[in-house]
Amino acid sequence: MVWIVFRPPVARAGTMSEPSRLPAMNPTRLEDRLGLAEADKHWYQTWEDIGAPDGGVALPSAADTERLLVDHLTADPEDAAAVAQARPDPERDPELWWVLERCHRQLRADMGGTGMLMWPKLSRELGAPGRFVYLWALLSVMRHTLEYHQARGVPPQVSWATFGNIGEKLRLNRARYGEPGLEVAFWFTLHFRGAIYRLGRLEFCLEPLGPGHPFNGHDEGEMTLGIHIPGEGGPFSPQACRLAVDTAEEFFPVMFGDRFTGRPVYTCTSWLLDPRLGKRLAPGSNITVFQNRFELMPPGPKATENGEKDVLLFAFNHVGPYDPARLPRSSTLLRVLADGFQDGTGWQVRSGIWRR
Repeated sequence: MVWIVFRPPVARAGTMSEPSRLPAMNPTRLEDRLGLAEADKHWYQTWEDIGAPDGGVALPSAADTERLLVDHLTADPEDAAAVAQARPDPERDPELWWVLERCHRQLRADMGGTGMLMWPKLSRELGAPGRFVYLWALLSVMRHTLEYHQARGVPPQVSWATFGNIGEKLRLNRARYGEPGLEVAFWFTLHFRGAIYRLGRLEFCLEPLGPGHPFNGHDEGEMTLGIHIPGEGGPFSPQACRLAVDTAEEFFPVMFGDRFTGRPVYTCTSWLLDPRLGKRLAPGSNITVFQNRFELMPPGPKATENGEKDVLLFAFNHVGPYDPARLPRSSTLLRVLADGFQDGTGWQVRSGIWRR
């Protein structure tokens, strides 16, 4: 494999803010401002325990960040401008800066870690600064992520292709919620800790199997490579998927050989693996061919519950209650999925192992 070196700058010299220090935070005001749900209130103590990073946090300028998002992270100008305008300010929003510092420190302390950091939803009353504070925390560690990639031997073009998923998710946020934001910032805690990599049409995530995993014949704790399918990036063709896996077969044993005891196992958990979907599509369709590459596992206890939610979110960009009769049917896939909701099919999330 021949890698083309590509190194866009993270920020120009002299455009980073000076690290800021906050005074002690009033716990009552902090809780009032952040407005975490009852189930998420443990994060107050988690963040308190993490503490602020030594030396504080220095952020790139709003202008440099806007250029970075458009030029190298595939963001639309509308989204990039919204992110830049919401740049955190310790004097204007000390509570959000308090969160930013702790997220920054958590990311840096767990560089190379696996699993998403499920940061809690913040109060909508915080507006755009609240919707983007997690993205700014992620961007604040990009230099350290790139250093980790370099130490592992990850080619720069893979690093930037991986970060480029941000632009897609910013676009999806506007489609789903009608405003700029990044509701799925937690997803990018994988990207900015060096746990996931975009190789062609697919993303591959370092995923140790947890307790109760669905993959028969494999032990808890075994490191696998989870296959994820970005919505953007060209045709989801059998050739593109095969090339992506072939690239991963070369990439991970070289860059992450210490994480595997043998040849990596490739797993996938997705509504795209529901075999009933394949039966309603043409035998040679991209999705059907993709399904046939996997040894399918039995459905889990929440297969239908998660399948309904994921199909609505990822196929229809829909959140909340819905009327099956009113779902769009503008493509063969959407028509099949919408008809399945209407006839009570109950789409499922299924898991499988890639057949070599």
